[in-house]
Amino acid sequence: MRFRTFAIPVIIVALAIGAWSAIWSWGAGRAEDAIQRWLTAEAANGRVITCGERSSGGYPFRMEITCVKPTVELRDEARPYQTYRFERLKVVSQIWSPGHVISEWTGPMTVVTEGDPSVTRATWRLAQASAQLAIGGYDSSSVVIDDLEVVRDGAVLVKTPRAEFHTRPNRGDPVSVDVVAKFNAASFGLRPMAPVDAEIQFVARKLLRNASRPQPLPLRQWVAAGGAVELVLLRLVQGQALAVAKGNVRLTPDGRPDGEIELRAVNLEQVLQATGVTANLGPLAAGAITMASRPTEVEGRNGRLFTLRATDGRLQIGPLRIGLPALLP
Repeated sequence: MRFRTFAIPVIIVALAIGAWSAIWSWGAGRAEDAIQRWLTAEAANGRVITCGERSSGGYPFRMEITCVKPTVELRDEARPYQTYRFERLKVVSQIWSPGHVISEWTGPMTVVTEGDPSVTRATWRLAQASAQLAIGGYDSSSVVIDDLEVVRDGAVLVKTPRAEFHTRPNRGDPVSVDVVAKFNAASFGLRPMAPVDAEIQFVARKLLRNASRPQPLPLRQWVAAGGAVELVLLRLVQGQALAVAKGNVRLTPDGRPDGEIELRAVNLEQVLQATGVTANLGPLAAGAITMASRPTEVEGRNGRLFTLRATDGRLQIGPLRIGLPALLP
């Protein structure tokens, strides 16, 4: 009797562990199959993703996949191939929340373009991405990168202590995507200047192939589908200078920008001086600003309003007209 009293709970626990192990193994197999299908679909669309070595784990309460030396090749017949190389990628999903997927990227990342000897290299302290998946599509995704630095052939292109990117399907049009990006104290380009706090919010219209997968259309297909960018907010702060913009932009069939953006700026002269434009134009800079804008208020401060219109391959700012290049290959 005592043996039975002791044995029954042990047997129940053993059966529960065995059943849970079977469920976990089944789930791991399903996840592996899903990954293989996804890799095949990506390769068919010109994005070839490979791992030098791949392993799975996380038992008993999560699914964990680790990819060592991952490589992403972008193969597009209309432009030179690009190759992205990373050191390591780890993807984790909790058993009780399978729709929430978290990934962590280990750098550095190197980017090479076919026929171009230059190499772009990115480093960071922490890079994490998360996606909230839903039945029939995805609900949202986020990327956060700390201490990001992008260098091309030894020259720093971007440096920021924190960068964030957030996306979700547009509620009114599921094949369009709402995007928010933020950069804190970022510096851009080769010329020394004060750091910039930047925030951009926009809607990429008609971007996805369909509402069930977050797979963007290639640029030409996106343009043909009526793709456009609705700029909800662009806000830049550099020292005492401030710029706020909104508007709409699309590409014409020949790849030239078309649309209108309203830009409100405070202390624009400070930015022009920092970028070297004032040095090149001299006293013409102030006159050009006055001629191309009109007075306005920007977040309670006196500023200037610029209307930027792109049409027929030209950008018009007030009376000034500037030729624009085609952006499609």
